[in-house]
Amino acid sequence: MNEHPLITQPVTFDAVLEPGLICGDGLQSVRVLHPDGELAAWTWHHFDAANTDSVLTATVSVHPLGYPVGLTSVIDRIQWQPALQVIDLIPEVTGTAKLVARFRALVDQIRHPGMQQLLQDVFALRPLFYNYWNTTIEIDGKACSLAEKAITNAELVQWGVGLSSFQRAVGMTFALLRNAGQAWPREQWSDGEHALHLLRQIDGSMSHFAQGYPEDADVLRELMEHEYRLDVPPVLSSTANWSPIPPDQEIGREETLFRRTDHRLPA
Repeated sequence: MNEHPLITQPVTFDAVLEPGLICGDGLQSVRVLHPDGELAAWTWHHFDAANTDSVLTATVSVHPLGYPVGLTSVIDRIQWQPALQVIDLIPEVTGTAKLVARFRALVDQIRHPGMQQLLQDVFALRPLFYNYWNTTIEIDGKACSLAEKAITNAELVQWGVGLSSFQRAVGMTFALLRNAGQAWPREQWSDGEHALHLLRQIDGSMSHFAQGYPEDADVLRELMEHEYRLDVPPVLSSTANWSPIPPDQEIGREETLFRRTDHRLPA
């Protein structure tokens, strides 16, 4: 998959657009991101993304220009499509292609339309759309990939034995979001506060989720808040029951947490 493929004939496709500089001739540079990679293009249809926290999604019509054919790509038409499923547009490029494919498969297997849409909304945020896949986090003193860790844990929940459909859905969603706050720049959150930082960033999406599924939204929110209480030292935590979970008990933590938090189900 090419990061900057050449377009040799007119094409129309869905994409995420990131605006660049406007040149003296009036053309604006644009990063066009789509499932197969990234395209560098130009357009006369100027736009600015500075006033939105989420990526911009659109259907674009692109034609080749220059010699050899396709050396330059020009966007003829931009039809803005804010309702596009952004997870389907995350580029599968060298180094992250397998992770993105596994992530998409997990979201498809979450049998809860509200949680599926929540993930679509959350991953439209720029730090998650771009940084989730190449952020390194530290767990128990060891560095690991944020995306790899989250996806692996979600897959463990996916194949967990004896779980209800709701337990499986909320467990997988929580696993994918549990450390996602660390995709933001380090200076924006303090030690152990990435879960709260994420909740602040996705408050609008969580509120929309709660409109259709109030009890389910409460369960997911409590899981995220509980994650914060587990991961900060006692002096910073509002609970007196804080204790670190040993590394050998890390697998299955999502299952334990969402069982404990879902008061409708036995622990």
